[in-house]
Amino acid sequence: MMTQMIRFNDIEPKITEQFPDEDKRIKGKPLRTSQEYFANAVHGVRAGTWKAEAGSYRIELADTKHEFFHILTGKVQIALPDGSGVKEYAAGDTGIIPPGFKGIFEIVVPASKFWVVTERS
Repeated sequence: MMTQMIRFNDIEPKITEQFPDEDKRIKGKPLRTSQEYFANAVHGVRAGTWKAEAGSYRIELADTKHEFFHILTGKVQIALPDGSGVKEYAAGDTGIIPPGFKGIFEIVVPASKFWVVTERS
């Protein structure tokens, strides 16, 4: 059991940089930089920060995974696979990507976010 509080500013997490897989890319080749500050496998919770350059790609969440996010800077859009149902999120906006979601994630203006992922086994 974790008995101490966590403050992200006290942690120096590993920086992970990656581009979307070639078969998922739609527009551009946005470099995505992530930092995972917290992970608890027992409860299936992870949290961190993310930033990315402009571009778009296909996303697909597992049926066991939720993502809560809060946009810190920039602007993103999330749409259904056919491009319909677009939701736009700008700095200050918060959203949840539900389990099993398939769609298009577009970084309209270079963006950053705080995220929390829960994944049940």
